[in-house]
Parts: sequence; structure tokens; C-alpha cells
Amino acid sequence: MEEQAEAPRYRTIWLVLAFMIMIFGSGLVGVHSWVNAVASRYGASVATTEERVHSNRLIVNLSRHEDSPWNAPIEEAMYVDYDDVPEVMRDAILESEDSWFFYHAGFNPIAIGKAVLSQFGDDPRGGSTITQQLAKQVYVGSRRDLRRKFDELAIALWLEWHFSKRQLLEFYFNTPFMGHNTKGIEAAARYYFGYSFKRERAQAITFTPDMAASLAVTIKNPTGGNPTKPRNMRQARRLLLAMGLTPKTLTSKAVADKRLPRRFAAHAFARDRRLSDQFGSARDLAVVRLAQKLGAKGVKDTSLDVVTFYSSEIQLYLDRAIAKYAPPIRKAGYDRLSAVVVDNATGGIAAIVAPPDARIYPGSTVKPLLALCGLVDKGWTAQTRVEDTPIGIPPVKNGDHRYLGRISLERALAASRNPPFVRMIRSFGRGCANSVLARMKTRFRFEGARDRSLALGAEPVKLMDLLNAYVTIATCGRVSNGPLILKEARDRSTQTVVLAQTAKPLAKDPKLTAGFDALHQMLQATTGPIGTANGSRFVNDVAAKTGTSDDNRQITLITFTHAYTVLVSAAASDPSRLTRRLSSHALVRMVHNINANIHGGRDPGPLGCGGGVVVAGR
Repeated sequence: MEEQAEAPRYRTIWLVLAFMIMIFGSGLVGVHSWVNAVASRYGASVATTEERVHSNRLIVNLSRHEDSPWNAPIEEAMYVDYDDVPEVMRDAILESEDSWFFYHAGFNPIAIGKAVLSQFGDDPRGGSTITQQLAKQVYVGSRRDLRRKFDELAIALWLEWHFSKRQLLEFYFNTPFMGHNTKGIEAAARYYFGYSFKRERAQAITFTPDMAASLAVTIKNPTGGNPTKPRNMRQARRLLLAMGLTPKTLTSKAVADKRLPRRFAAHAFARDRRLSDQFGSARDLAVVRLAQKLGAKGVKDTSLDVVTFYSSEIQLYLDRAIAKYAPPIRKAGYDRLSAVVVDNATGGIAAIVAPPDARIYPGSTVKPLLALCGLVDKGWTAQTRVEDTPIGIPPVKNGDHRYLGRISLERALAASRNPPFVRMIRSFGRGCANSVLARMKTRFRFEGARDRSLALGAEPVKLMDLLNAYVTIATCGRVSNGPLILKEARDRSTQTVVLAQTAKPLAKDPKLTAGFDALHQMLQATTGPIGTANGSRFVNDVAAKTGTSDDNRQITLITFTHAYTVLVSAAASDPSRLTRRLSSHALVRMVHNINANIHGGRDPGPLGCGGGVVVAGR
């Protein structure tokens, strides 16, 4: 009888357990579905997450900033890898922000409970984990409502499912606003202390626990509690003591002195070090392009998070090259310098020193665009013979005051001979060249003045239109809409994407591709012994074209590799005040330095458009 009584009892237990397992499983399925639905609504993906944490951020409200882009707030990032961050910096951030980070699943119920209770006291605090903060910064935004908090939790769980704790912490090092236009700890360390985590062995400054604590507490209050404020010193000292470390600089006596920040974060006070000055040209162009794209779409009063293609590191290389090589050029009277670096993989502007509406006298940099007519529509090749002999009244001259007679098109481009291209535009007409440019989807056109002036680049053109054509050639048509500056714009409160831009390829056009391939080969000769850009070659495959305008008022050098297109141009606002009339070769050393640094010692690979393209005559 007892055995018969026990049997129903066991069956009941198993039924209860099965029911509980079913409920638990259903709950897991429900949570999984909810998390994925929220992630899908925000467009969350591994690639999008990585792209956003690597990007600078520009905050734009068109109604306020369209006419004064210099007032648009900037958060400039310099990405740092996990292994480059010293352990004391990692520990300081974990102790300050989320000491249970490595043990929770994306949220911490205990911290949330403490945060709720703290709202009734004198020291209210947040209960968000590092993962939840990432979710807010990267996807969810800062609007204040209950739904956002649930979305933040869902995205935090999604992040935990798709990235390791180590990856998430690395992302966090690079995302928080750190005051004074800095985003992430690398940009902040450079600004406040003149220290770089990425170049530990190449600097005299020693990073200390006091600096680590100062940066860590900045995350909570980047504006009023960054290392230039006495409040930061006090909070950093408390953090060090909580970590069991003895403050060396931030002693109890020192933090009581309000002058301490000027000694401790002296680098930030030494001179005007606003990163917005570095980001200025990219910011101005981004605001102009944003107004053009969104001006009529009802977002004038919307605060936008804008992500650009701009790279702080590449901008630094560009600025340093200008600082090193531009003084003698300026001394000669060339007082306006423009420079742009385009990443050929994305078509994005990685660095820029130029106003949004910059115009230049392109000189001979237009010759390859004119030559495309012959290469694409007339059956010309690199070895087609052209005449470098006098033409016109007065005769068209060359820079060296000589004529070479009957030469190849390749040599005419490399040595930048003038008569062959005047003959070309008179023979084929500007319509032929413009037809090819239209097939390229480029904005550049030969239009306006006399054919002779157009062939020699003696009329001003928009810098971006010229660069647009060169990027299309450099990328073999993989990028037809560059150079781009705007990558993405999102509503700041909801993080809804209102604008996204990517490179657009040309439709398949074998003749056009063959023309690009021919130019790749011919323009490499410009960097060799017979070329006007001799000395530009820092790796095997570098193509280049120089341009010197009438009266040497403007000198320009454009280079491209498989990886980057670089344009540098110097102009005299008053040509009569030139003390020396330079040729574009004066820019070679600067551009060589820029290229060597932005390529980071890596060979970008061979030029040419591949895909079985055969260029006759070589």
C-alpha cells in the first residue's frame, strides 16, 4: 500500500519539475526573442557596434550650427586596444564604474537596488553596469523614459551575447565623453597629461596610478569633474584609497590646494589644446553636407549624433607633416594650404585641412582626366604618340621652356608637357572628356573658359570635384561618390538613424575600367626619374600627378596608392607678393612624409584595376 501511495507522489513531483522547466524554457525563449527584437529595432550588429566605438562623434543641431559650425560640440576619439591600457587604468575604471563587471550577465540587480534606494538619500547614484552604459552610448541614447531603460537592458544583454568581457571593456575604454572635446581614455590622456597609452615606449612621461584614478572618475562628470577641476582631484584620491593604493601626487594636503590641477594636468593648461581645432575642417564640411542632405527633411531642431569618416590619427600625421614641411613654402608667399586624405576602401575623408567650399587652380592635375577621352573612346594607349611642339599664338610653353617633339602619352603625362593636351582638347573637344566624366558619375567637368585654359587647368575648380574624379580613378570605380565625410547621423534622443552614407560603385564598364588601369600604370611613371613628382615613391606602387597653375600662383600634388588618395595644394592669395615661384615638386617631401606615416610601414599592394583588364601598348 505504501508503494502505491508513493507512486502518485513521485509523479506529482516530476510533473511540477517538468512544468517549472517548461516555464523556465519559455521564459528564456521569450527573453531571447525580446532582446533580438529590440536589437533589430536599433540596427544592432557586430559590425555596427565596432564601427561606432571606433568613430569620432559630432553633435549637431542644424538650427543652431548650420551658420556657425564651429560651435558644434565634438567628441574626438583615438582608439586604444585593451592590451595597451595598463592594469592600473583598467582597475581604476572597474572600481569606479562596475566592480562586478566580470561576474554579471550585463546587469547587476544589487547595484540597481542600491541605486533605487539612493534616490531617497543625499547621494543619488546610477545602477547601470559598464555594459548598460555601452548600450546607452552606442545604441539607445539618452532620452528619459522607462522604455529606454528596458531597451538599454535588452541591448546590454545582446552585447554580452555577442562580445567577450574583454572586448566590451575595450569598447568602454573608447566610448565615454571625457570633457574638452575628448572621447575615450586615449584622447583624454593625451589632452590632460600629454601621455599616450599607444606609445608607451616613445615618451618621457610616466603614467601613474594618480593619473589613472583622475581619468576614471572623469567618466562620471566629464564637464565639471575632469582633471582640470579641483573636484576631480578629491574624487580621484578617494578612488585610490578604495583601491588600496597610496596617492603620490593626490595627497590630502595637495588636493586641498585649488591650484593643484594646473600642476597635475599641466598639459591641458600649457596652451590652447582644443581638439576641435584639429577636427575643425572635417567638422565644418560635415555640417555643410548635413545641411545639404537634411535641410528640408524636418530635422532642423533635432539634436543629432553625427559619425564621420574622419580619423584623428591620420589628421595628426597630416598636421605634423604640414608643420614640418610647410614653413619654407609659406615663406615663399604661398599662404593658403589645402590638404585632404581619402581612404580608398571607404571613400571617406580621413583627414582634411581646407574650407568646405575650397576652390583651387588645378594646373596639370586635369591632364589625366582629359587623357581619359583618348584612352576610353579613341583607342589610345600609353604608347600612343603625341606632339610636344609649339601650338597656338602665343605658343603654349612647357615649364622647362623646351619641347620634346613626338613622345608617348605616358611620357607626356609623367613630364607634364602642355602642348599635347591643348592639341587633345582642340582635336576631341571638351564634350568627349565630359562624356567620359559623366560615365564616371563624377561632378568634375571641363566647362567655362577657353579650351586652352581648360587643358592647362588655368581656371579655378572645386577641390572636392577634382578629388572626386581622382578617387574614382584610384579605386577603379569602386567608389564613385567620394570623398565622403558623413558616415551616419542619428537622432540624439532616440538614436534613430536619419542619414547613412556608404561608397557607391560604378556600373560595370570595361572600357572605362581599362582607361583607369592605363592611368594607374602611366601615373606611376610620374613618380620615377622622368616624372615631375620624382621622389614621391615610398613603396613600389605610387601614382601621382603634379599641377602648377599660371604664374605659379598655385601648386598641387595628388598621389594615390591602393589604400589612400592624398591631395596637397598651396596657393598665394596675392601672387604679386611671391618671393619665390615654386613648382609643385616643392610639395613632394611633405606628401612623401604623409604617405609614409598614414600607411604605417605597410605596402598597400599593387595598383591596377585587375579583373583581366588588358591595356594595349605596354
